[in-house]
Amino acid sequence: MVTADLHPVTAKSQDPKDTVVVLVVTPDDEAYRRLGSIFQHSNWSLRRARDEGEALQYLRRNVVPVLITEETVDGIGWRELHQKATEFHRPPPRWIVASRLADDPLWQEVLQLGAYNVLQMPFDPREVYWVVSNAWLDWKAESSRRRRAAAG
Repeated sequence: MVTADLHPVTAKSQDPKDTVVVLVVTPDDEAYRRLGSIFQHSNWSLRRARDEGEALQYLRRNVVPVLITEETVDGIGWRELHQKATEFHRPPPRWIVASRLADDPLWQEVLQLGAYNVLQMPFDPREVYWVVSNAWLDWKAESSRRRRAAAG
């Protein structure tokens, strides 16, 4: 069952197409609150899934431009979730892996396996804004290219 946390924290945009939808996959209430406080000052709409099952359920039903997941959620690594979920929508979400130890091997693995970026925890607002903004712009550009090609 999808939790009530999957409702937006904020949605300040005047134009819904400019709202950045971000799904955060975390059982950690403090990490979720921290992101919520950062998103409060933006036009971003934050959704939460506490585990892999909730995340997959939400991704099957909704287009998600940006997804932030902890490196491991309830014993499931981000790689497994990434493999299962990348085919639901085209373009797939831009995956951002959150980790307390954002070391070089993790960065290399994330990029090699097709995820977008890494965020170090605890979250720094400037870093979150920069990474999520660029992930969304990248997703939006691919989405536009796909629409033009389909109309083509």
